[in-house]
Formats: sequence, C-alpha cells, structure tokens
Amino acid sequence: MKSRRRQRKRALDGFSYSLVRHLMLGDAKRLHAELIAPILGEPVGATAAEVAALENSIGFPLPNAYREYLLWMGKDFNGIFRGSNWFVSDLESNKEVLKDLLEEVDSKYKVIPSHVVFFTHQGYMAAWFDASMSEANPKCWFINDGMQEPKDSGSFTEVLIADLRGLSSCLRP
Repeated sequence: MKSRRRQRKRALDGFSYSLVRHLMLGDAKRLHAELIAPILGEPVGATAAEVAALENSIGFPLPNAYREYLLWMGKDFNGIFRGSNWFVSDLESNKEVLKDLLEEVDSKYKVIPSHVVFFTHQGYMAAWFDASMSEANPKCWFINDGMQEPKDSGSFTEVLIADLRGLSSCLRP
C-alpha cells in the first residue's frame, strides 16, 4: 500500500514539476511565438544531456527557470540573441567577462563560485544570478561599463521577457 502511495506521489510531483516548468517560461514562449518565431523561426534548445553535463561541470543544479530556458533556447545561435552570449556553451567564459567588467569599473562586488553568468554582451554588460539561493526563478543582477555597482534586475523570467520584448521591437519581417 505504501509503495503505491509513493508511486502516485512521485507521479504527481513529476506532473507538478512539469507544470511549474511550463508555466515559468510560458509568457516568454508566447511572446517568442507571436513576435519572433514568424521572422526568425523556432528557437534551438540544448539537449537534456548537455544541460546535465553543464550542471556536472559547474558542480551544482541550475534553477528550474534557467534550466528550462537552456532546453528551449540554449543553442539558438542564429536567433534573437545572436551577437550576445546567452547560450549553454557561454557560461564559463561569461563568468570571466563579469570578473573583468567588475574590475574595470572598480566595483566592490565579487564573483563567487555559485554565480551563474547567463548573459554578456561584447564585454561591457553582464547579467547573473546566485544559484546557491535555491530559487526556481532566481533574482538577477545586471551591470554595464557605465555602472560601478550591480543593480537588481528582477527574476530570470522578467529579464528574459524584457530582453525578448526589447530585441523583438528591432526585427523587420
């Protein structure tokens, strides 16, 4: 009897996890489908194996929202984020860019091992979150070369949606 209950609970937990993952990026996916996909096509995601390998190499699990992003757009090199470093293969080099940028602007902020630098652009801007906070949709920080200290940019999905919306306004059919 207990075994059956556990199986049912695991099935429901899996369903809940899938539902949360779907809802987490739902607005971003709808925005992309409406404004970006008709011009640039569907995004290319990383494989589950590539995301698992990344988690293994960095030594900790990624937050659900970011993990779902990587599975959805993590290898979309010719998509909306072309020219910026938003991709599964950019994580390690992005951290070095952030360290250099913080040093360049003489910031007191220090990069720690649990920081996931998910975005950089041409060495003068970066965005990241702290994966040790165990949040499904983590709070993000942003800095550019005109700032001395990072600013709170909202949750990962808020940053993603803002960038998708801003960049989609530049697309021409």
